Amino acid sequence: MSREYGLCLWTIGDCSLEEKCQIAKEIGVDGVEVEGDLSQDPLQLALTLQSFGLKPLSVTPKNVDISSENDQTRAAAVEYFVQLVAWAKELGAKRICLHGMVGKTVGCGIVEKDWVYLIDSCRVIMNKAEQLGVDVVYEVLNRYESHQVVTAKEACRLVDEVGSPQLTLLLDAYHMNIEEANPVEAIRTAGARLGVYHIADSNRQAIGNGHADLRHQIITLHEMGYSGPIIMEMTAEGPNPFTPVKEGNYVQVISRYYQDSLRQLKEWDHG
Repeated sequence: MSREYGLCLWTIGDCSLEEKCQIAKEIGVDGVEVEGDLSQDPLQLALTLQSFGLKPLSVTPKNVDISSENDQTRAAAVEYFVQLVAWAKELGAKRICLHGMVGKTVGCGIVEKDWVYLIDSCRVIMNKAEQLGVDVVYEVLNRYESHQVVTAKEACRLVDEVGSPQLTLLLDAYHMNIEEANPVEAIRTAGARLGVYHIADSNRQAIGNGHADLRHQIITLHEMGYSGPIIMEMTAEGPNPFTPVKEGNYVQVISRYYQDSLRQLKEWDHG
């Protein structure tokens, strides 16, 4: 199977875009998930990626609240995503990621109301995505990062209710390790709705550094005919899961994680 492998650029930390791209090139991935910084010229970014032989596999968004109870906050978040879709189109990215505000673990207090806000926002965003032909993957997080959509079952309900042919979901092995009783069954639940698969071990480190049965997850992806990208999203050991910056030479550590994990992924994928 022809497979695109990538990594999330944000995990490399505090260095220039060119340095991050050079690291990704040396690791040997096909492409990267870039950060959705609208202040950056997407055409220039595309040229930079191209110069390193990298594809823009996906775009990860900045942290905005698409299900906020505050109308202005919610509208601003939706507008950001609408602009992000257009930005991604200029970049030449096939897709963007969509999710609720990371770190928001409590909603307005009425679950049904929060859900309506979320669905309505997603529909506006998907209307723009359909106009421009950009795919959107809704990322399933975990209870420590979000109060909404933390399982594959919940994500499937969202995809079905929004009702857009260009909306699929993103499952992440790290988040599934926290939320899913059986991550393999979660992948099967997603089925044809799966658009992107993020991988890291149970501690968000390299494959083999934790206890997740990642090999079985890859086998399941094969069994269900998943042909989308596998994007690695790992961080070096250390506190604060929301920053890639750790003590010591964390860039060297994360580079080794990615090199070793990519080698293992290819072995499983082509074995």
